[in-house]
Amino acid sequence: MAKVLLKFNAAVIKEIPLDKDILTIGRKSDNDIVIDNPAVSGHHARIIFQAGAHFIEDLNSTNGTFIRERKIIKANLTHQDEVGIAKHSLVYINEEQAAKTAAPLPAVSSDATVFIGATPKVASAPAPSSGPKKDKIGTLKVVGGADAVTHDLTGLTTYIGKAESAQIQLKGFFAPDLACCVARQPEGYYIKIIKEKSVKVNGQTFEEQLLLKDGDLVEVKDLKLVFYMKES
Repeated sequence: MAKVLLKFNAAVIKEIPLDKDILTIGRKSDNDIVIDNPAVSGHHARIIFQAGAHFIEDLNSTNGTFIRERKIIKANLTHQDEVGIAKHSLVYINEEQAAKTAAPLPAVSSDATVFIGATPKVASAPAPSSGPKKDKIGTLKVVGGADAVTHDLTGLTTYIGKAESAQIQLKGFFAPDLACCVARQPEGYYIKIIKEKSVKVNGQTFEEQLLLKDGDLVEVKDLKLVFYMKES
């Protein structure tokens, strides 16, 4: 079972098992995780279990919720993520997730090609490299409008909505503050629904989250974007 460690000044105060779908965090006594500090809001944040994963969501707190010193609104949690709340922190522990991530691969040459989901193959005589390998990043390009704006998904999470904090802006009075987000993970980019249920990928709605592929068409209200990978 996953759990969080409540810490203050690097000292672990309490260990809390994540045995509910929703655990609230805040200064008031009706929270599941109570942090008695004036810098912590009465109902500051919550941990949600959705689609087989845990998420941390800020509840409009005064001083914010942070992961790796970056303020977040909602973000998925991975093993050993440290969530900053005022002078306290919550360390997310998920040994099952860590074991899957740490599963050893067969030893292969650094020049070998590894195919995810298939038996790794090693080229007997790899061609000499023409230069240093370049990393790829995901990009969303606006289509169907006057401006073909591109948005490079360089952050851990990119939000789409009307709110000022959203990196990709929606227009219109009825547009949601935060419709969805794109989260960068080791295996790729996931689009995750926050509030807007009409988010579509390739004309189809989906539940909670979906792994994006090259050429996918993302529709959020009247905004249409094409996802693709490019060299950084």
